[in-house]
Amino acid sequence: MRNGLLRMETDVLAASYAHTLLAGLGMAGHVTVNADHPALAWRRAGLMAVTGRADGPGLVAPVALTAAADGALAALQAIAPLAKLPRNGALLLGERARLLGLARRGAVSANGSCRLLRAQDGQIALNLPRATDWELVPALFGEAVSGWAGVQRIAAKQNCATLVEQGRLLGLAIAPVEVASAVIAPGSFPFAIERLASPCHKASRPLVLDISSLWAGPLAGLLLQIAGARVLKVESTGRPDGARGGHSGFFDLLNAGKASIVLDFSDLADIQKLRYLAANADIVIESARPRALAGLGLDATQMVRRGSTWISITAHGRDGEAGDWIGYGDDAAVAGGLASAMQQGWGNALFAGDAIADPLTGITAALAGWASWRSGGGQLISLALSRVVAHACQLQQAGPAETRIWQALAVADGGDLYNLRDAVGVARSLGADNALLVDEFRV
Repeated sequence: MRNGLLRMETDVLAASYAHTLLAGLGMAGHVTVNADHPALAWRRAGLMAVTGRADGPGLVAPVALTAAADGALAALQAIAPLAKLPRNGALLLGERARLLGLARRGAVSANGSCRLLRAQDGQIALNLPRATDWELVPALFGEAVSGWAGVQRIAAKQNCATLVEQGRLLGLAIAPVEVASAVIAPGSFPFAIERLASPCHKASRPLVLDISSLWAGPLAGLLLQIAGARVLKVESTGRPDGARGGHSGFFDLLNAGKASIVLDFSDLADIQKLRYLAANADIVIESARPRALAGLGLDATQMVRRGSTWISITAHGRDGEAGDWIGYGDDAAVAGGLASAMQQGWGNALFAGDAIADPLTGITAALAGWASWRSGGGQLISLALSRVVAHACQLQQAGPAETRIWQALAVADGGDLYNLRDAVGVARSLGADNALLVDEFRV
């Protein structure tokens, strides 16, 4: 009886989130949800393996992120009823960690590139995934630094706000440990929508131009492809999607079935081709800072005024100073309130999941993109990784006592882990479909 009640309560929670998102998009649909309790879904998605201290047990996150993911995917299913979407959103949150065999590391992200650091007056997350990031660390602290131990030693002597401001000026992925309500007001939406053109009739199958990289944007493109879209993945010769050099199975999972086009973003003729593709796409997905796109002559506002849907995925927003801030899934989740929720539930700020802001945002972006296309396009949709996490964290948060109940549920759970998805094939090699530029698009 108790398991049935948990199922009913969770279905209501995920369905409520689905209806909230649909309302924010001006859409309605018959929502069907079959979700597990957040604690059970966290375990069955494999997320306990990447949550908790390295020398301690796997922990549940005391926020209903899995219900939010389930709700967002259910909302997409409601407006794309013929799509054969994944079984639930929770599965998508944990599949990369399972494929890569990642493990929990406490105040260190599962992939090892991001750390929670104590400063004089609080904590920050600093993510250094690239060798060039380490070259900027002395400028961040004002002195030479040796490894992460040196970073922590110097950070402890400095002010959080000063470090975050300086790090962002340098182009580092850095963020304070925030509570969700400080990032996004309760009752608001995880996306910002600006209508710039009147709705117009669309083709029966949308053309999606995916110029994003890594995880959130490519996942959005994949889900749109499953919903029925045709997706062109466009990469730069000088800087192709960094995920190509990672786990090939995960890259296939996100990108198989998409046509692959490669262009030289330093060549004017190729830039003109990119602009042409963007101008003729029904939906554009990008995950670059606005100024980088401006350097390519891609004006989102101008494109949307022609009737397309533009999905902009950033770390913290596209407007003002935030538009220049760098961020990735782990530090953005900290900025969105997840480490703070772990602190409230477990006594210490810890990482939860694996770059979880990415898949949460990818699902939400696909929903927003499909809803916009169905309603006639002409919309600029901005999604910030940190805001998506903050919004999901507010769906439900367990207090310390309830957190222990969630943990007991997860530990006692005898259910199998969710079956991992199979890729629909092997992702196309870089530029394998460049002939389309001439044969079909005449550029």
